[in-house]
Amino acid sequence: MQGSDRVKRLRGRASSKPVAKEASKPKVVAYLRVSTEGQFSDGHGLDVQERAVRAFALSQGYQLIELVTDCVSGATAPVEREGFRRVMDLAGEGAFTILLLYKFDRLARNVLHAVTSVHQMRDQHGIVIRSVTEPIDTATPMGEMIFTVLASMAAQERQVITERTFGGRREKAVKGGFAGGAAPYGYRRDKDGGLEVVEAEAAVVRRIFDERAAGRTLQAIAAGLNADGLPSKRGGPWQVSSVAYVADNPKYRGAVEYLFTWNGADTHVLREGQHQPILLP
Repeated sequence: MQGSDRVKRLRGRASSKPVAKEASKPKVVAYLRVSTEGQFSDGHGLDVQERAVRAFALSQGYQLIELVTDCVSGATAPVEREGFRRVMDLAGEGAFTILLLYKFDRLARNVLHAVTSVHQMRDQHGIVIRSVTEPIDTATPMGEMIFTVLASMAAQERQVITERTFGGRREKAVKGGFAGGAAPYGYRRDKDGGLEVVEAEAAVVRRIFDERAAGRTLQAIAAGLNADGLPSKRGGPWQVSSVAYVADNPKYRGAVEYLFTWNGADTHVLREGQHQPILLP
């Protein structure tokens, strides 16, 4: 027995519905950013962001067409990032209508950069930017205003944190403490963040100072260290610059020296340090 053409047409419509539904889903691109590769300490690592945007896209019925990532400081303008340029290329092609972010600060730390990027994508490409963790819709005037206010508040908070960090480092240096940065050759960081002597390297430091006092040139000292197979701080051969850095570093005599620059003003700190000197007074 042969079925009617009407049933065939109904079956054809049913089979085509999922395709039509998929095609009607809003197309989105997710933009993820971390400041350093493999960043997890602040809870905003790439894996955390990816899980969040995928879950959000699924819950909203979005079609996620691409995940774009950048490993770069948020202070860098979005247009200067390789990943974000890919986002702009996709926007120019009309490939999506919504840009998903884990948080708006993944777009930029600088308020001007963030607001400019939002306006550019909306005005030039009709792109709406949504945060999966913040209930703000930049497609509406109210949402845009809230976004601008929050971006400004976030920038101010970061400014306060930066000032506090700077002040803490300067205060530590004034008290003779090691105020951050890589430990110089001859030392390593101890469990309290200070400096402790690495004796094998300390012997090389003493050799450099002895040979320098004897009148040897920096080039000759570097050549001698390389000839004896002694690696530099980074494990490679000694250069004139690396020998000069050791010979000119007051930490080996037990002092700390820093030049802090903040808001255009310099603060020079030279104090007796809390660490053990490698050279005898």
